This record gives sequence, structure tokens and C-alpha cells, in this order.
Amino acid sequence: MIEFTDSFSQAAVAEACSASPQLLNLLAIQLTLPVFFRPFDDEGHITGAPEVRPLCSLRKTVLWVSERDLVGHLPKEITFVRQSCTCNDYGQPEGEWQRIINGVYYNHGSNESPDWRCHT
Repeated sequence: MIEFTDSFSQAAVAEACSASPQLLNLLAIQLTLPVFFRPFDDEGHITGAPEVRPLCSLRKTVLWVSERDLVGHLPKEITFVRQSCTCNDYGQPEGEWQRIINGVYYNHGSNESPDWRCHT
């Protein structure tokens, strides 16, 4: 799940993803939630067919862009906070969201030749 702190951040991230397929791919890979549970044995080998069942916890990533971090119309860095919350038997979040990690997606290149990387 992705959450934005404000509409400016949402627009800035959308603009950056539109200009850089690399950033879009980085976000897509890191923010993908598990859909299937796969049973494993003690050695880590898959022992059965995948099961669809409610998740025992949810993760969300909160993204934020500061207007000071813009170079032209694209952000130089996108700050993120990943959070987790336990779920009930039906997969609905219960209790407080707990912060897991803080970090930043930083463009080490330029707007014309972006080089996005994740730093925590």
C-alpha cells in the first residue's frame, strides 16, 4: 500500500515515475505485497501448492517530497517511511502502525539521465 503525505508529493512522485521507468520499476518491486502463502520445509524447499489466505500483517509505504528537493519539475529525492501493522483473522489491520524503516529514493543522475537508488 502506498500513502502520500500531501497532493504535492503525489504529483511529484507521479511526474518522476513518468520521466524515469527505472524509478517506476524500483518502486513496483519494493512495494509489491505478497499474494500467496507457500508452505516450506525446514530446509526452505516448497512443499505444497500456493494458498490464498488473508495476510497476517500489512505493510504500507508513506512517500513525501519537499518542494526544496525539486530540480526543474522533478524531485531529486523522495523520502519514505515503511510501516507494518498486524491483521486479524480476516486480514484487516488491528492496532498501531509500527515504523520499520526510514529512507530515501535519491536520483544520483540528472533529469535527462536519471539514476535512482534506494538508501536506508
